[in-house]
Amino acid sequence: MKKIYKSVLFAIIAAAGFTACSDYEAPDITTESAISITGHETSFPASASTGSITFEAKGPVTVTTDNEWITATVDGNRIDITVDQNNALTGRSGTITVKCGNATDNISIIQSGIIFKYDKIEPISINSDAWSQSYNADATVPIEVSDDADWINTSIADNKITIAIEANMTLIPRSATITVKCGDLEYSIPVEQEELKFPLFKIQTLRVNDSQSTKTYEFKADIPVKFTTEADWVQADFANNTVSIATEANTTGRIRNATLNYEIAGEAGSLVIVQAEFDKEIAGDFHLTFYDYFNEMELTILPAKLSRNGKNYTLTVTDIYFTGQPVLTIPVEYNDETLSVTISSGSTSIGMFQNYYCFLSPVTMGSDDIALYYTRDQKMNAAFVSTVSSDGTEGLIGQFASVSTNRLNLIGYGIGCFSSNSELSDDTAQGNLEIMINPSLLRIYSAEDAASTDAAKAAARTIKRKAANIPFKISPDSAKKFRRIEL
Repeated sequence: MKKIYKSVLFAIIAAAGFTACSDYEAPDITTESAISITGHETSFPASASTGSITFEAKGPVTVTTDNEWITATVDGNRIDITVDQNNALTGRSGTITVKCGNATDNISIIQSGIIFKYDKIEPISINSDAWSQSYNADATVPIEVSDDADWINTSIADNKITIAIEANMTLIPRSATITVKCGDLEYSIPVEQEELKFPLFKIQTLRVNDSQSTKTYEFKADIPVKFTTEADWVQADFANNTVSIATEANTTGRIRNATLNYEIAGEAGSLVIVQAEFDKEIAGDFHLTFYDYFNEMELTILPAKLSRNGKNYTLTVTDIYFTGQPVLTIPVEYNDETLSVTISSGSTSIGMFQNYYCFLSPVTMGSDDIALYYTRDQKMNAAFVSTVSSDGTEGLIGQFASVSTNRLNLIGYGIGCFSSNSELSDDTAQGNLEIMINPSLLRIYSAEDAASTDAAKAAARTIKRKAANIPFKISPDSAKKFRRIEL
């Protein structure tokens, strides 16, 4: 340990001796500098700003900068400093060099980056109505907001960006772009505005009751509309931003419908007006028509009747096999707005056959086969419209179509017989009275043909959907379910 200490000490002495013997001359250190800074403003915000440095000097002073964004000039014993706006989010720094004779002094200049606080503006997608919205926006540099459409007004004041969009009074959708800039920051907001929608565009069928009535629809536009119809009980007009469709009272005792045509801004359209009430034109006797799966899709007719007891509606079907038995009472839902009835599978027993309980079982169609389920609450709906067959027979028809919510494509119902009044399964299933494909309710108005099965078949063949596309192939899981009950 002592040896190490002696070696270090020797090195220090040797170094000292070497220095003493060199030709190096120490600078002349004065105790008083030629330049003395007495005050300075050298830290700046992101916006374009000014500041100053004060000094005392023993001679003329010059000043230079190392960045173009810094400007410095000497005025007496003051250096005036100007910095350009910093358009970046990050801060920056530079140097001012002050000289007086051989003396220099370097002074650092610091400038902050942009601080931009704002509410995010999502892409704007609106209907044809006028629209406006304000968003908070605050920054350390000026904010600019602009748009490329004359139907958009943008502004900024009091730390808020305001966007105002005028109502679209045309039948054409439109788009634009709003641009927000803050320094080097720039982002675009796309704007999509829907066209002014003529209210009748979305109406295919207008259903009204038998009373005299007027339906009105707001349409805030100055666009001419032309209406035409062959029905003398329908009048349509457009005035004072309102479309009006008036219907006279229906005293015919029949459901009636009319086609209302319209033209607007080079576009044409039409809607069907159906006038009826359940008790007057719908309730009563019908022919239940369907294609009989058990009889090679032969068109089949059964007598049926729609009736109401208070708020409860039923469809009664008689003469299955034309024996007078059984009588099936099917609960239905009736919609007065759509003049339609809805049937649901398996909700409740619809009658008895021998000692078995009868239920409706949904029949569905896949790509190449059909299937039968014991599922409850599978619905089909039929909206009533007046019709005329190809031979001129006038009538009323409601064709059932699938409205199930589980994407099953219902094409009809099986009238299934079960040994249980609650459990619908393979164990309780006994077979089907009928497999009804594409069921409809049909009424013939002519008195001599109203109760005629042959006349109903003839009329149904000309106006009903065909069963040609219904496959005869049964899904493997449904093979046993399709069997017919033994009489």
